[in-house]
Amino acid sequence: MPISDLIAAEAEASERDMDAAIKPGSKVTRGHQRAKTLQVRLNAEEFDALVQAAERRGLPVSTLARDLLLAQLAGSDDSAQALIAKIRAQLESLATRVA
Repeated sequence: MPISDLIAAEAEASERDMDAAIKPGSKVTRGHQRAKTLQVRLNAEEFDALVQAAERRGLPVSTLARDLLLAQLAGSDDSAQALIAKIRAQLESLATRVA
């Protein structure tokens, strides 16, 4: 089987089962236009809370941080999706304080 066919078959299989477990050591990438990196300093407590929240959601820490940041930025938007994202972020923040 040519390598191009093998790659196409693997790509198709991964798209069909997006919830499949990710093998340790694998790097998750998404096709996107994000090319800028933001460095944020957190204290140990803040970072641990972020890690725990990400683990509960089954997300990489950076993905959750980006989602929370974008939800906050969308807070001025009155759309239903922005409101839901804002409420989720607030509930997650509250849950980390209570837990």
